[in-house]
Amino acid sequence: MLTTVHPPFDTRIFHKESKSLSKAGHSVTIIAPSYPSGEESVDGVNIINVKKPSSKILHPITMLRVFVAGLQQDCDVYHCHEPGSLFVCVLLKLVKRNKLIYDAHEHYPSLISEDVIFPNISRKVIHKFVDASEKLLCRFTDSIITVNYSLETRFNDIKKTTILFNVPMLNIFTLSNTVKENRRIVYAGNVNKKRGLDRLLASMPQIKKGFPEVQLLIVGKILDTKEFETWVYSYIEDHALAHNFKITGWVPHEQVVEYIQRSDIGVILFQPTYYNNIIGLPNKLFEYMACGTPVIGSNFPEIRKVVEESNCGLLVDPTNIQEITDAIIWLLEHTDEAEQMGKNGRRAVEEIYNWENMEKRLFKMYEDLS
Repeated sequence: MLTTVHPPFDTRIFHKESKSLSKAGHSVTIIAPSYPSGEESVDGVNIINVKKPSSKILHPITMLRVFVAGLQQDCDVYHCHEPGSLFVCVLLKLVKRNKLIYDAHEHYPSLISEDVIFPNISRKVIHKFVDASEKLLCRFTDSIITVNYSLETRFNDIKKTTILFNVPMLNIFTLSNTVKENRRIVYAGNVNKKRGLDRLLASMPQIKKGFPEVQLLIVGKILDTKEFETWVYSYIEDHALAHNFKITGWVPHEQVVEYIQRSDIGVILFQPTYYNNIIGLPNKLFEYMACGTPVIGSNFPEIRKVVEESNCGLLVDPTNIQEITDAIIWLLEHTDEAEQMGKNGRRAVEEIYNWENMEKRLFKMYEDLS
């Protein structure tokens, strides 16, 4: 497993794919940027940490270090996780003639071109360059993995593609008799303007009129500009929402699960700011469903398909504050319907959207490769 961006204990790379392959009898090594560097073995998986530079500008150094570490491995398959490690692994394959799997977690042309390090004037050119180069490099792969239907469509003409949804492990999301915190709306994960925090916050004054005790809980951090963070706390103060808003900062994953289980509604309000957001199918959707919590989500293709087929929540225009407000109020008022939506979501996770099912697809893909 090679990555030039993700940490060595990334949930998908380490806790899901690597542990599953190790359980199936494969010898698995992860090469990833970290600080400090060094080698270790955790839960049967070998981990090689290469030193990570302090600046994004020095990313080519990370790629070189991952290449050197990969060159030293005696393996049958290189399994990479983003365009940087895809480039590295194509070079490794040309040298060592190994099999190559590309695991595309995101729509990288839009994700990379939107990075703040690039000026606006250059973004169209960067988008086209990443799109063309990623597709070219994919022709050297033996198999491709994606996380949703939109990405599967993008790569299917190039190589056989397998979808492994970013879904929960059922042994972590066991249902308990947790008592709901009355009138709690939860957002699990880090938030910013692109994820709709300003719209969600703007809905709170009207919701508070009917439900004075309502609480908006952010289980994560605000990751945006200082100006936006200042606006958030000014808005809270100006609208007397101090008792209706809580942000936890980073918490261990098991506590995230508990927070979700204690909440009445889970929200996902990705904004249509760029294509990767529009086709995103975030982990938190499936985590809300696994916890039996009804969902309010952006009415985008991938989210819509899961929510409608599972009947686990409501869809809204994430730019429309009134739609968001109305959806939250409806679920708070219609508790029986909300509870049934939560049960529907949990059933869908138990039957379809769980890692145990994705694990079978992963094993089948490796069997086909051999």
